[in-house]
Amino acid sequence: MINKTKKYCFGVLLTAMTAFTLSSCDDYFDDVPNNATSLEDVFSNRGQTLSWLSNVYSYIPNTLQTRYQGGTSNGMMLHASLSGYQPWSDGGNGKHLNIINGTLSPSTGWVADMFTNYYRGIQYANVYLQHVDECAPMSDREKATTKAECRALRAYFYFCLMKNFGPVAIIGDRVNGVEDDLGNMMEERSTVDECFDYILSEFDDVLSSGDLLTKYDDENTFIRQYAGNFTEETVRGIRSEVLLFRASYLFNGDPFYADVTNPDGKKLFPQARDNQKWIDARDAAKELIDDGQWRLVLRNSSGELVNSVDQSCPYNSVLYACIGNSDNEEMIVGTTKNSTDTYPMVPRNNGGSLPAPYGTVDGGAGAYTVPLEFVDLYFTNKGLRIEEDPDYFTYDEYGDETQYTNALVNLRKTTYNDPYSGYNYFTMQNAHPIMKQFYDREARFYLGITFQNRPWNIGNGKNAPSEMNYSGNSGPNSSGTHDYPVFGTICRKSCQYASALGGWNYCVLLRLGEVYLNYAEACAELGDLEEALTAVNAIRARAGVAEYKLNASDNSKGARGEDRIALPAYDQTTVLKAIYRERLIEMAFENKYYYDVRRWGVAEGKWRTNGEELTDGWIYAPYHKGGEGGDLYGYNLYGSNTATDLKFYKRVVQQHRIFAKRMSLLPIPQEELNRNHLCVQNKGWESTVDEQNKQ
Repeated sequence: MINKTKKYCFGVLLTAMTAFTLSSCDDYFDDVPNNATSLEDVFSNRGQTLSWLSNVYSYIPNTLQTRYQGGTSNGMMLHASLSGYQPWSDGGNGKHLNIINGTLSPSTGWVADMFTNYYRGIQYANVYLQHVDECAPMSDREKATTKAECRALRAYFYFCLMKNFGPVAIIGDRVNGVEDDLGNMMEERSTVDECFDYILSEFDDVLSSGDLLTKYDDENTFIRQYAGNFTEETVRGIRSEVLLFRASYLFNGDPFYADVTNPDGKKLFPQARDNQKWIDARDAAKELIDDGQWRLVLRNSSGELVNSVDQSCPYNSVLYACIGNSDNEEMIVGTTKNSTDTYPMVPRNNGGSLPAPYGTVDGGAGAYTVPLEFVDLYFTNKGLRIEEDPDYFTYDEYGDETQYTNALVNLRKTTYNDPYSGYNYFTMQNAHPIMKQFYDREARFYLGITFQNRPWNIGNGKNAPSEMNYSGNSGPNSSGTHDYPVFGTICRKSCQYASALGGWNYCVLLRLGEVYLNYAEACAELGDLEEALTAVNAIRARAGVAEYKLNASDNSKGARGEDRIALPAYDQTTVLKAIYRERLIEMAFENKYYYDVRRWGVAEGKWRTNGEELTDGWIYAPYHKGGEGGDLYGYNLYGSNTATDLKFYKRVVQQHRIFAKRMSLLPIPQEELNRNHLCVQNKGWESTVDEQNKQ
């Protein structure tokens, strides 16, 4: 019996597309307790059956910062976008380098791993759905609940595949045996609409069944036991995100993909924009906003919950909104995959040992660094872009006597507090002045960025200044390795999570702040510009940033009593750009950027396909050319030896990246094309293997 079952089990591993194979059937049982060796063993025992379901859950991607990438993890996308970079390329850490250096191809190993592992999760889900009813010790209710979760997980894996690869083959409930005809395992790619329709129909079915759990009890208290489950709230939240992607330019009429067809001539991408998709995305977002289950986090300077924006501290509000904790009233979807790697975000601090008065402090690598193109996207505390604020000072050139004198004047040694709440952003230490450009910025800037001489006051920081110049305590010469910030700035957002509330329990996949921006985007796409700006203003007000006027004649005050500021124009394109800018800042370092610029159709540095070059500074800094590609600027680390040396602040090209339109989607793995002759390659990747072989 066991041999027969093992023969069948090995057949299970040959999915409908032969998308993956394992070395033996025993691999199926690596994560199952009690040495189970057959499906019959597994599904006759309640604990082993639930362990199988847990294994399905394990394919949920880890979206957090980490040096170590594998399986379905997409944390590397944080460093494959303009919002960040880390230098390591060893031990599987350098997957993002394939993207930014232009060496990505259909034969790139991790591309095949990601593709295969999502299908592996789908196949494990199919096996569970096929066999769970055989588990006599489980109640009918438990079977129904876990089947609903498994169907939702399977749909979510298809969504993850679509975000990365575009339309893929939908294999439904099918599990193939080893004796099945190999030809039946060849599948054409389903169309974009077929894929989204399948995902949404699965979500709608499990939601209407009433079989899913809920994260909240009758008193509206968060149930920690179900925090990691695909509950009703989780599915509703992800469903709204699916609808947003379905409506977005990349999947809704982008002409670049209009001629991608299956071998039989079937077109895989929509040929024209469908406005109904934006209506559906808008309505799903509004439903979550109006639900009443969640609200935007508002905290005062002591971290206590408050009920109105004018009572809140901008910094604590934007901090607590991001933390995966049961006390976060903004978290809609969270997973228990919460591990992150803070080492790259902690400044090196000479390995953790500094001279008096600092003594021993936290020491890391400080290598998770942020290009100035992204640093410059943050607003000033007036709510203005830096190029619009007359008080903003940037020192770029060393040697100009007038600017050199101005730069000296604009070095400050004063403490900086939030103008609304009095929250202390930093207190200067000894002879470590800070350039004026790092004062008077918005709260999200201070949450996200460690800059030259900023005191490191997280954990065992003791207000130690972060010196990123060549001989500084966190500069290139102090490490002797690549453990330093090549752009002269360090991302700190996740480190702030770790220090607040003693850490976090969940990875936040979707929060209400993002849903407000989804709603704003959908409204703007549908021409309802005032409603779109109203939603954006809720996010800006929470962050202590002046709100936008809703129209050219709007003279009303913002929620904090400030004057509202006017947009350059009130046409659809300008409002969309303002929404995009707000989203890039609000969701910074939360693994949204990479996918957003691609689905918007702006990653080439143009306004959608064949559109105008983006030089107006809304999405990319006005001095940047090439979108996700081109030259990236950082500070002059090697030109300065002391923490007060003004040469540090000269902006220099530190990196060059490659981007082409085809990189909006990853290539279909070559090994999949070799196995499955009905599967076609994504646009632009058809000849890249041959091109690289010639190099």
